[in-house]
Amino acid sequence: MHPPALPSSDVDAIKRRALEALASGRPEDAETLYRDLLTRNGEAAELWNNLGQTLAGMKRFSDSLAAMHRALALRPDYAKPWASLGSTAYNDNRLGDAVRLWSRSLATDPQPDPALWFNLGVAQQMLGDAAAAALSFSRSEQRLPHIASVASQRLLCLNYLELPGEQLLAEHRRFDERFGRSPTPPPPHGNHPAPERRLRIGYLSVEFREHLGAYFLSPLFENADRDRFEIICYSILPDALADSHTGRFKALTDGWRTVGEMDDDALARQIRADGIDILVDLAGHSGLNRLPMLARRPAPVQVTWLGYPNSTGMRAVDYRIVDPISDPAGATDGHAAETLVRLPAPFLCFRPPANAPDVVPLPAGSTGRITFGSFNKLAKITHQTVSLWAEVLRRVPSARLLLKDRPLSDPDTADLMRKRFAAAGVDPERLELVGFIKDPGGHLAAYNRIDIALDPHPYNGTITTCDTLWMGAPLVTLAGSRHAARVGASLMTAIGLPELVADTPARYADIAAALAGDLGRLMALRMGMRERLRASALCDEARFMRNLETAYRMMWRRWCASRTA
Repeated sequence: MHPPALPSSDVDAIKRRALEALASGRPEDAETLYRDLLTRNGEAAELWNNLGQTLAGMKRFSDSLAAMHRALALRPDYAKPWASLGSTAYNDNRLGDAVRLWSRSLATDPQPDPALWFNLGVAQQMLGDAAAAALSFSRSEQRLPHIASVASQRLLCLNYLELPGEQLLAEHRRFDERFGRSPTPPPPHGNHPAPERRLRIGYLSVEFREHLGAYFLSPLFENADRDRFEIICYSILPDALADSHTGRFKALTDGWRTVGEMDDDALARQIRADGIDILVDLAGHSGLNRLPMLARRPAPVQVTWLGYPNSTGMRAVDYRIVDPISDPAGATDGHAAETLVRLPAPFLCFRPPANAPDVVPLPAGSTGRITFGSFNKLAKITHQTVSLWAEVLRRVPSARLLLKDRPLSDPDTADLMRKRFAAAGVDPERLELVGFIKDPGGHLAAYNRIDIALDPHPYNGTITTCDTLWMGAPLVTLAGSRHAARVGASLMTAIGLPELVADTPARYADIAAALAGDLGRLMALRMGMRERLRASALCDEARFMRNLETAYRMMWRRWCASRTA
């Protein structure tokens, strides 16, 4: 026999006590209170949902799912449990399920949570559906127009679409209109305008760690001319993401600031107090960026480089560092709000991973067939990329395509990828799909299964391309009209293989098919690739730093000249 029902005022009071228990870190007490209420009214969908949320916070996921499903059995149009089930799916890397469940929640909620539109966009982008993701981010942005990170995420997503550079710049300039104004006029800079003096370079980044830092940032610290340049780092990196490389970077700098918890005004004051002459933003519109802070003009010269394949759109950013291949002079100058500074190609320097396994002989020698491959994120495998690669596979009927990314560990996500290629006319049996490999050495060793790498389009690989080449596989790339679609051309030209750069989709397929039909050339390329990289501009750290520091000096002289004028 059930206990008697409580008056609604008593029920509300118990709910408040449960929320207070959760807020004070006592989820067990909240669970007890919700279960007591459910013994009196087991048909209350809201209580089952609240219990499910509580149990999820206690990491009792099977019990949480049961409670959520009970809530939906009572109220199929109840949006909150659908959203929670979507979050569970996302955390389990079941992206297709997350999209389906979040979409169901949004369709049933008359006042949907804007954050849920954002989450849906993230999952759609990760699955390679950039067009749907951009629409979801737009809906989130419409409801959260004051949140800069939402606007940045939509801009990042637009880089995956086949949009002209002029249109992308217009979209980025709208970010500046909303977030590029300093709340108060920045005071004049007190930096001494001596053109040749020792300069303080500030680097602002979330990547002082293995992911990007170990590959491209190490030369900034180890090869800097310390007689002419002093290095101060502003790390946005949360403590949970710090690794052994973070400590190495810290030890190599002249000053280190952990700034993730600072608001924009406090961070701008810190940079001014440190007397930074040139502030280099390494994030652009990628995650955890601090672009609105740059509107406070904390440094006389402000630069963006490396972490984002497009303009910031901001008038407060003076320069963007590129090269003549990634951004040919003329047309691409109209794609940037900043002045483009072109280093001798390439615009970055790659330090090969020290733990990489040896390159093995051509995989086709043992498999009897060519294996094309890409380890880029599924977000880059857009509809354009699927079409491009499907044509390559039509030209080489015996070949297979190996794709690797963490979400492919989920069978449903892998099945969705097979269906996308099947719709493009590719037998799903020709795909080899590989998910997450925890060991970095094992991840790199998986490249030894690829004979020829295929670059995605219109958003090329960068780290992935460098790893691919270091593991011996030549890369075929399609040069587009803007930076994100020309990084592959820059890298392949830098290592002396411009003949693998196509200017049309048809030429891309021609190059890939011809390479697949010449096993002798493939083997020679493979076994000589590491030495090719070592001897190339891509890995010449001293050369790169001379060019970068020359660019810094030029920027500084211009600022000094403007002060004199």
